[in-house]
Amino acid sequence: MNNPLTIIHAIPVYAPAWQYGGPVLSVSRLCEALAMTEHRVRVLTTNAGLRQLKYEDLGRCTQRHGVEVNYFPVNEKDGMITSTSLEKVLPELLDGADIIHLSAVWQPFGIPLQRVAHELGIPVLHSLRGALSPYSWRRSWWKKIPYYLLREQPWLQRAAGLHVTTQQEENELVKLRLKAPFYQLANPIDLKYLQLDPSSGEAWRYKNGISPDIPLLLICGRQHHKKGLDLLIPVLQKLNQCQWKLLLVGNDDDGTGTQFVNSLNEIGLRDRLIQLPSQAATELGPIYNAADLLLLPSRHENFGNVVIESLACGCAVAVSDKTGVGGDLSNGAPTNFGAVLPREAGAWADWLASWLNNPQRAGKNCAQWIAQRYSSEAVAIQAVSIYQQILKSRQR
Repeated sequence: MNNPLTIIHAIPVYAPAWQYGGPVLSVSRLCEALAMTEHRVRVLTTNAGLRQLKYEDLGRCTQRHGVEVNYFPVNEKDGMITSTSLEKVLPELLDGADIIHLSAVWQPFGIPLQRVAHELGIPVLHSLRGALSPYSWRRSWWKKIPYYLLREQPWLQRAAGLHVTTQQEENELVKLRLKAPFYQLANPIDLKYLQLDPSSGEAWRYKNGISPDIPLLLICGRQHHKKGLDLLIPVLQKLNQCQWKLLLVGNDDDGTGTQFVNSLNEIGLRDRLIQLPSQAATELGPIYNAADLLLLPSRHENFGNVVIESLACGCAVAVSDKTGVGGDLSNGAPTNFGAVLPREAGAWADWLASWLNNPQRAGKNCAQWIAQRYSSEAVAIQAVSIYQQILKSRQR
């Protein structure tokens, strides 16, 4: 049996700073699952987005859901996250660590940490989480290119490994010619509140006045240009003779949600729409169980947590071929999961018309497949295996 590891996860922002998006959720879930194993996991982070934390707790080890977390005061400047107080004690904090799992591309938070880790001989597995995807490069490229060449690339070349969540992400990174080996590790999904439960779905429909016989389409998550919702307007217009309702759940990041709703109104389909803000994890299970088909026509999706969450509750999915987890679905999921479609309105309209003619949920076999592959516990086991592979490779 391998000896227990001391694993440090480092990320500029950590739970419960949910406003910073998916990486915070994915990293916290992984850390909480790792804390349930024989291995020791600690988190180094800042109080960015967490001004409610007591000053006397900053810099000290606190417990959050079984995880040892060190929150340090943040220095915020021009949107960047650094912490002088953290940097001062890095040698002490990293002493005795077996491996560091870092999530900090585009944030200077990670540079001093990697420098000290290199000095101490501690391997770093760097999570990229879509930060170097083609979609990311297209946004503020004039700032990113020099920063990448001067700050990020030298340390990425020294990394012991690069963590990608899907094969799509790995393929996108090939042209950067990074030397470190890639390790695929999916985002973990907390299935505590996300399980197949038809009765909760029926109750949710009844409460919201939706007939059990009408197909319920779902769009769930933050509403942003990247999500490609504009593709659905001509698609839904073509399907206006079919029976369906559309549930839109989430907050509007950049005006995309407002524009989508206005477009539905312009084509006379506003009455088909039910709109809700972001929901707590405890409320999402009934929604996924009530819905029949999730729609995710993203321009780029590094992973696609919402896809896995939907399938865990038996809700089928229609996702674009720019969605990272789409490769997993095409290559291994039960055939009734739904579809992975090109980002073309015609292809979406044709497939949805066929599906609406005989609407089918993904059901039990898809929910079981998700639990075996993407549960927090399953992903934590895979993560430990990756850490051990990296450590063994350095001993050769």
